[in-house]
Formats: sequence, C-alpha cells, structure tokens
Amino acid sequence: MATWNELFLDDKYIEILPQPEVYKFIKMLEGVFPGETLSIWDFCCGAGRHTLLVSQMGHNAFGSDISENGIANTRQLIEEKGLTANLKVADMTENPFPGQVFHGAFSWNALHHNTTENIEKAVANIYDSLCDGGMFMASLISTKGGGYGRGKKIEEDTFVSEEGYEAGVPHHYFDYAGIKELFGRWEIVGLVEHVSTYMEAEENFHDFNPFPYTKWNIIARK
Repeated sequence: MATWNELFLDDKYIEILPQPEVYKFIKMLEGVFPGETLSIWDFCCGAGRHTLLVSQMGHNAFGSDISENGIANTRQLIEEKGLTANLKVADMTENPFPGQVFHGAFSWNALHHNTTENIEKAVANIYDSLCDGGMFMASLISTKGGGYGRGKKIEEDTFVSEEGYEAGVPHHYFDYAGIKELFGRWEIVGLVEHVSTYMEAEENFHDFNPFPYTKWNIIARK
C-alpha cells in the first residue's frame, strides 16, 4: 500500500504543468482585489506545481501537504526559480498557518481523498482563514464517475482503493446535494459538473490516464 509520501518519490506520479483553471482562478482573484499582492493558499499542494505558479505570478504563496516528500519537491521547485513560498507539512484537517488571512485558496484533485468528517473540517479551516470576499476553488470527484463503488466502502459514498497505485487511499464521491451541504455557508460563484464517459479502456489505462475524470469544479466566496 503506497502512501502519498512514497508516491511523490516517483516522477511518474508528479504533475509538472499547472492546470489552466488554477491560473484563471488566480487572475480572477487579481480582479477581485485589484492592485494588491495576494496571499494564496495551495491546499494539499502535492509536489508544488501550483504553489510555484502563485509565486511566479508575483503573489505570496503558501503551500501545505501531508507528504514530506511533496513539500520537499515544492521547496526545490521554488528555490530553483529564485522564488519564495511559505511551506508546511500538515494534514488537511489542520491549519498550519494560524493567524494568516488569505485572499484565496484552492485544492486541485485532493480534497476528496478523505472521510466526510475530515473534508468538512478542511473546508471549515479554509473558510475561517479567508478574508471577507475571499474565494476558494476546488475539484471534487462525482458520484457519476466510473470509480464510484470500487474498493472497500467505509462510509456513505466513501471507498478505499484496494489495488493500483492508490491502494489504501480513500475517495469520497459527491453528488449535488453533498456539494451544497459541504458549502452551505458559502456563496457559490460557480458550480460545474464535468462528466466523462469512458467507452473503452485497457486494463492498466487508468494508471496513466491523460484524460479528465467525472468531477465537480466549484468556486465559492466567503
């Protein structure tokens, strides 16, 4: 059973290029807070591609992840570019930046890797850390996805993978009602469900799948 710390030692599990959605979200924040140097939290930053992007765009970058190797990789990326970022090893239920107020935060393909209770704690921490009008963007897997129901069920809509590179990793799947409940005290700026239907795939295709999965994308405002 691999851990995130072990996965981030293998280059094949490390994403290099930033998501266009994250770049556009940062540009959106620049429009909301014009002329300001923003403080932006890359929540569950993994190997650091988006923390690097925040710093490259001239803002105060903060990154946290449970993986020590992920944070080490992020630090190396930042230092190689002569940039700076505030980096912490932390579980997603913890706030490693107490007292820091953020203009924005985002979590890409990470927040759903936990139980419902812990995801709720994480989102509450983010909400409490944002300034008034601050925004959070997240991607979350959908109950319509092909992986729903695979693995050991540990609670409603949460399954732990039993094979492949994510063996032992929990996946919580969201339907519309679940998303609305999770973000109940937020103002929804945009909520989109992207549905991908895989018609054919070889046995090991999903180990290195270049295509998107069925998921929710949300931007919410405090």
